[in-house]
Amino acid sequence: MSDFDDSFQIMPWHVIIGSFVVAMLLDFMPFPFDVFFWLPELTALTLLYWSMHCPQRVGLGVAFIVGLLADVGTAASLGLHALSYTVMVFFILNRHRQIMLYGHVMQIFVILAALLCNQAVLVVARLFLNHQIITWQSFIAPFVGALIWPLLSQLLLVITRSYRNRR
Repeated sequence: MSDFDDSFQIMPWHVIIGSFVVAMLLDFMPFPFDVFFWLPELTALTLLYWSMHCPQRVGLGVAFIVGLLADVGTAASLGLHALSYTVMVFFILNRHRQIMLYGHVMQIFVILAALLCNQAVLVVARLFLNHQIITWQSFIAPFVGALIWPLLSQLLLVITRSYRNRR
């Protein structure tokens, strides 16, 4: 069974919610300031994975709710991550079948584009809301996130397949 065939079997909610809880807990951990810019948003990467592999369950509504939870967890302006995650998932959902057929190298570029779009929406929204100018360092995390995408994707795929094999 290929990754493409796997994407159309419905996953139970508790597996999806569990992966989001783990990703958010890792995102909300306090890290030193100099390491902070290198850390990718695992919540965004998990959202990208589920929106590509299980689009019938994880769509724009889930992206909005997860974004609101990320706003509350990071004490950001309410709706900031919700907007950026919704825009990011919208672009992925438009081409998710095509993206699923790409190899890992091409998926890295697609994920990089999605994460850069996410970061650009956050930067523009912060500029208009708080008049906060963001430095170039805030664009390091999408590159790191794109580089760890194959590892995270394979890890979540192994968890998904092991759950399906147990049933």
